[in-house]
Amino acid sequence: MPCLNCHCPSCLALADPSRAVPSTGFALLPPELMTENRAPTNSEIAYSQDVIRFAEKTVPLIQATIDDLEKRKAELSGLINTHKAAISPLRTFPPELLAEIFMAFVTMECPRTPTERCSPFMLMGICSRWRGIVLNTPRLWTRISGAPSMIDSWIIQSRELPLSLELDLDSYDSD
Repeated sequence: MPCLNCHCPSCLALADPSRAVPSTGFALLPPELMTENRAPTNSEIAYSQDVIRFAEKTVPLIQATIDDLEKRKAELSGLINTHKAAISPLRTFPPELLAEIFMAFVTMECPRTPTERCSPFMLMGICSRWRGIVLNTPRLWTRISGAPSMIDSWIIQSRELPLSLELDLDSYDSD
């Protein structure tokens, strides 16, 4: 990782990418050579061959610099996302408020399968904090929806609260 406080090649290239690749120092050919249909002189041919050799050696250096900068950009983007997530206001929501939001979620129709309600199981897969809130909020488990094979889990999690039952018998495997 560059320190950005020194003058090492890595820092200079990051601060000014043009420093990572040598400048051409070559002048353009006379414009008339490009606009007129005359044969180039021997010195123009030699000069052009030098420019071509230089450019062919320099292009991979430029590509390597671009690749390095893209890699650094991806690393920094990841760092930004990680730190934004770490200080997200959602992390400061009290569990009781999240439980209320989760209650609204489980009463919605599920966008993946409109015939089913959204399940607390979906919320449990987000993060350990949400999993803990879902498992400690029996009200989330009072509307049983889905395959009959899941009934036991719903009953255990709803604890002593009354249940509402919606079964999807199409997904029931009788074997």
